[in-house]
Amino acid sequence: MALVESGRFSQNKLRFLRDLTGESLMQLSNEIGYSTTTISKWEKGNLTPNFKSLIKLSNHFGVNHNFFLTSMEVPDFTGAVFFRKAAVLPKKKVIQAQAKARRFAMVDYLLSKELDLPNFKMPDYAHTSEEFEILSYDDIDNVANKVRNQFSLGDGPISNMTLLVERMGIRVKLEDLDSEKIDAVTGDIKARPYIVLNARRLSSVRLRFNLAHELGHILLHSFYPKSVVRNKSNHRTIESEANHFAGSLLMPDYGIALDMMRTNMSYLIELKKHWKVAIQALIYRGNELGLIPDSQALFLRQTIYRNGWRIKEPLDDEIPLEKPSYMKSAIKFSEATRGNSIDAVSQETGLSLSEVREWGGKLELSQQQTNHPNLHLL
Repeated sequence: MALVESGRFSQNKLRFLRDLTGESLMQLSNEIGYSTTTISKWEKGNLTPNFKSLIKLSNHFGVNHNFFLTSMEVPDFTGAVFFRKAAVLPKKKVIQAQAKARRFAMVDYLLSKELDLPNFKMPDYAHTSEEFEILSYDDIDNVANKVRNQFSLGDGPISNMTLLVERMGIRVKLEDLDSEKIDAVTGDIKARPYIVLNARRLSSVRLRFNLAHELGHILLHSFYPKSVVRNKSNHRTIESEANHFAGSLLMPDYGIALDMMRTNMSYLIELKKHWKVAIQALIYRGNELGLIPDSQALFLRQTIYRNGWRIKEPLDDEIPLEKPSYMKSAIKFSEATRGNSIDAVSQETGLSLSEVREWGGKLELSQQQTNHPNLHLL
């Protein structure tokens, strides 16, 4: 990968970094000692900061000053962006979450290019219509079953949902999205789907469901235009379909029906441990399939409410957290076999070596992660 220098200050990268940190012009002004008018002119390209100003900016944002000068732009989403979030969320938080996904995609794109990693290919069983239509449960179940068939998962629990999604060529990142009201953000960047999960949702079973939900968006709704997804009425349907997909994928009807022999709370807690899904998800899925009568489902939900389990359930601290490993494995593989791939990404982006590694993931690799099933493609 050859270094391409522009030598020109990128006002877009300055705005990107401000979006990333969620800082206002006034906050940045107070931190670096320049007026909001001056910073605004930098962002609009009406004024170029001198070298002293450039160093102040880079030190404040924790990047090399070359980050503002290389020709590599921060890629943006193409098409609709899916947010799993609360109804009310400040626009600044939405932009910040998108910026974190774009940051991840920038490093991932260059590293994938350097290592000749395969491009993502949408499976032929995905829903590819660009016109909004209400999908039947049978249609959604069919797509979920095709995923299971593709990876020979049978009718039992999925042992590692994160690894499954990564094996499909979808990049996953666990990151603090600075708000408890966001569960995840998903969208295409440079023809590859990216899913960023909020690390503040630290329950493994909730993260697994969120990930399955986002996979549902990719396979069912990726081809819808932004205008379709933003429509409030459509959005409710789209979210409901993604929820059903997640339940169908994680708890296939035949497999869960065999295991749900009893429906008392103590037994459902045991099922949670086996299927790695929330008790509330088991109740909803069991009721949906007719395995749990309406009256029993209501009683179970009331029990959850009385026990204060709506946010934190039994076993939430015992079921291990799944950690994305593809990017970390790629970096480790690169350093072990080529040695200069991280250097190339650092030069292309203007990010330091430590920054590239950090943006790829701080967590240490286990032996299982080092032997990532998808790295045989390298």
